[in-house]
Amino acid sequence: MCSEVMQHFSEPPSNMSAECVGWEDKKCEEKHDHGSGTDTVTVIPVICVLWIVCGVIAGSTIGSPLVQDLVDAAYGYRWNYVDRCIIDEGYFAGGFCRNPLNCSCGDVDRIDEVDINDMTEKLYEERYAYSNRPLVIRNATLNWKAMEVLDYDWLKKEYLRNPEILEETWENCFFKCYKTSEFKSLADVFHISSERIADMSAEPWYVGWSVCQESVFRELSQLVSLPKFLSNFLAEGNMWIFIGTPGYGAHLHLDHDLDLSTWQAQISGSKTWYLKPPPECAATCPGLIQTDMHPGDMIIV
Repeated sequence: MCSEVMQHFSEPPSNMSAECVGWEDKKCEEKHDHGSGTDTVTVIPVICVLWIVCGVIAGSTIGSPLVQDLVDAAYGYRWNYVDRCIIDEGYFAGGFCRNPLNCSCGDVDRIDEVDINDMTEKLYEERYAYSNRPLVIRNATLNWKAMEVLDYDWLKKEYLRNPEILEETWENCFFKCYKTSEFKSLADVFHISSERIADMSAEPWYVGWSVCQESVFRELSQLVSLPKFLSNFLAEGNMWIFIGTPGYGAHLHLDHDLDLSTWQAQISGSKTWYLKPPPECAATCPGLIQTDMHPGDMIIV
């Protein structure tokens, strides 16, 4: 908006006319006739100049990365305005741009717990199989052979049985080292000293990897089996191992690249799980929920 400009004139001589023109364009013209020529003086109000300067400053600020960061912080995620997707660096297998998820977790305010003796195929399929409701099955894997033999020493023996095993590289081979730079590869994990393994007062460590080596996968598959209530489902994708000392765990991440539910079984030690909705669902879904896992328990998310 431009303020009105007013000028006071004394009565003009007969050879000069004073007029204010073009108010729609917010400028006032004063014409002076001198014989055969005409001089035009254009007056631009100061307030107009101020509004133009303010507009330039506002436009530059709104389009700046700082304002974009503030908007992203308010929404809780980074938005790619070109590809129209969420930039999420918290993925388990690496960050990439993803489409916003359908927020169907409005009634998920806890992690359900069911004992293996009370879980049936019908209950699982009706309530959990095709929903976003997380579930802990207590005592689900107590009959696994893995509960007796699977530990660091067993894994070390299997992976070091043949030097070529750790040299295998496939598209489904992943290694994750959390909150520590001590290990650069899976081979480093199996070459630490026994004293380092036993010393619980040393710097904590926690790693995870996909079992992509065929020989190890074959031996490991003999130690585990799906519970009866999952008999109508097939195990697909990678098998993962997570191992470490007390203190560390995986960061909050989103396994958006997985279309199916996943299960994890606690073989030894205890672990606290924290689950929260993705940032785009924070306004419609309950907040952080958690549960403790103990040997023999299985969680399905």
